[in-house]
Amino acid sequence: MEQLLDYGMQIAATLLITLIGVLGAWLTLKLGKSTNLQNINAAQKEVIRAAKLTVGELQQTLVGELKAASADGKLKPEEIDSLKDKLIEKTLEKLSAPAYTLLQSAAVDIQALITGAGESWIDQIKTQSAA
Repeated sequence: MEQLLDYGMQIAATLLITLIGVLGAWLTLKLGKSTNLQNINAAQKEVIRAAKLTVGELQQTLVGELKAASADGKLKPEEIDSLKDKLIEKTLEKLSAPAYTLLQSAAVDIQALITGAGESWIDQIKTQSAA
């Protein structure tokens, strides 16, 4: 009877240790996912900051000249396309390799993120200028 009680206690202790190990692994997995999502969010913020900075640079170096050279003071569609290409190119140059790699591995469309952030920033600039 005493041996049976010892075996029962050993089995219960083994099950408890196993349960603690499984719970620890589950918590580690959940925390890892949370950290990964935080890192992806930080990388996206880096892309947005770089796109805004690049929009400002392009405004100062190219947009003014292109508008001044145009008869109606507006950009032609091919000039807009060229500026979008430059926005993507210059923004990608500013990104850190880890941020770029992380966003790629998370299947984020980096070029669309850059374009969207740039267009949003341009709209904000226009809204502020009009006000």
